[in-house]
Amino acid sequence: MDNKTMALYNFLIEHASQFTEDWLKFQKVKEGSDYSVAAPPAVMNKIKEQNSNYVRLVSNSLLQTEEEMKETISNWTNQTAADRVQSKTSLSEVARNSGIFRRVYWDYVQKFARQTELSITADDIFTWEKKLNTTLDYVFETFTTYFTDMLLDRLASQASLIKELSAPVITLTQHVGLLPVIGDVDTARAKSILESTLQQSVDAKISILIIDLSGVVMVDTMVAHQIFHLIDSLRIVGIKAILTGIRPEVAHTAIQLGIDFSDITTESSLQNVMKKLMPTI
Repeated sequence: MDNKTMALYNFLIEHASQFTEDWLKFQKVKEGSDYSVAAPPAVMNKIKEQNSNYVRLVSNSLLQTEEEMKETISNWTNQTAADRVQSKTSLSEVARNSGIFRRVYWDYVQKFARQTELSITADDIFTWEKKLNTTLDYVFETFTTYFTDMLLDRLASQASLIKELSAPVITLTQHVGLLPVIGDVDTARAKSILESTLQQSVDAKISILIIDLSGVVMVDTMVAHQIFHLIDSLRIVGIKAILTGIRPEVAHTAIQLGIDFSDITTESSLQNVMKKLMPTI
């Protein structure tokens, strides 16, 4: 490693804290962003610490092979991406600050070139440019990959939870469960309800499941098919299904569509079902 690169490295490390203060001057007030100058003190202190560490990591790349740099940077961006996902900081904010960081970083390289007594040539600058910009590009590449993957995982988990909560099996007694179905039920949701309800019912070890449709305003043939499928599946695992709360307009539509509920136990209301089941529960 030549003495000029080592001198630049030492200069950048020594000025890491001041670098962060200069970087912060470009920040604005933006509610919920980790990068906002109005961020809580604890958040701001963590951001300052991360940014100063970021300066050091990028500076280290001057002394590392590309493989060493990638391993170091990947570990850092993985953790930092997790922090940003936890906050309300958007990827566009991260991209903006990535550009600011690069600008300030090269300002400090320029300061070094002006202050040092060493003779800095164009070849030196281009050698550093290749090292540093490769590192900065890799930072953004890995960060966006980790950030996007974590965000998609979170969205998938939330979607799964929403689906589960949209079809909760409520245990009324040791043997009786209730599935209240509320809102519009399209084919996709009906299929989700089928899968979730069957597993929940088995896990709850119930023998009777009341499916309350009083909150459903429309049932088409595909949705009815999924309901029949659910009832058949419950029957196979030893659970009796009782349909209740079918609204008049739903019943009318079902007749027009030729949907036959004659082989399914139905009741007009949940209260009626509970009265009939009372002796057995």
